[in-house]
Amino acid sequence: MRHGQSEGNVARIWTSARTGYPLTELGREQAKDAALGLRHRGVAAVYGSPLVRARQTAEEVAGVLGLQPAVLDGVEELHVGVHEGRHDDDVAPIAVEVFGRWLRHGDLDHGFEGGESGREVADRFGAALRAVVANHEGGTVVVVSHGGAMALGVAALCVNVPSQFVADHLLANCDVVDVAYDGVDWWARTWAGITLPAD
Repeated sequence: MRHGQSEGNVARIWTSARTGYPLTELGREQAKDAALGLRHRGVAAVYGSPLVRARQTAEEVAGVLGLQPAVLDGVEELHVGVHEGRHDDDVAPIAVEVFGRWLRHGDLDHGFEGGESGREVADRFGAALRAVVANHEGGTVVVVSHGGAMALGVAALCVNVPSQFVADHLLANCDVVDVAYDGVDWWARTWAGITLPAD
């Protein structure tokens, strides 16, 4: 699940700082609403990335589900390097190029200046989800992450999620991606409400 609306989203600030920007009241409501849609799933655990907006989202989700959230390293937002704290008006043109190379051309070996490469983000995201599966074999778990990290991580991890599809369907606040591991491969059942084919 992507985190709820943050004050940084409203201000259109690019940040991967762990302190960062907290959720807005709307963001908290988005998290609670998303959690209500998961009550029938028998969720065993809720994790959030170390960034405050994801931790707060995880707290709201866990509260609805009667669980205690935990922090999961590896699913935090991609590091934007020299663009940390800058306004979207300045970063957006660069981001279009970077994400285009990542998602439309499959070039994960570069990133934002001074930040992570796409491959580094995808690798740490995948490692974090594998650790979750190892700790909750056969269970349903909520992991609260971030739009950029999820785009790269899920596309790299799941055999049925083309990066072009991800580029055309970027995640909104509290969108849910339903991912499963069958013991061999990872699959995405749904992406923000869109059912994905199994092959």
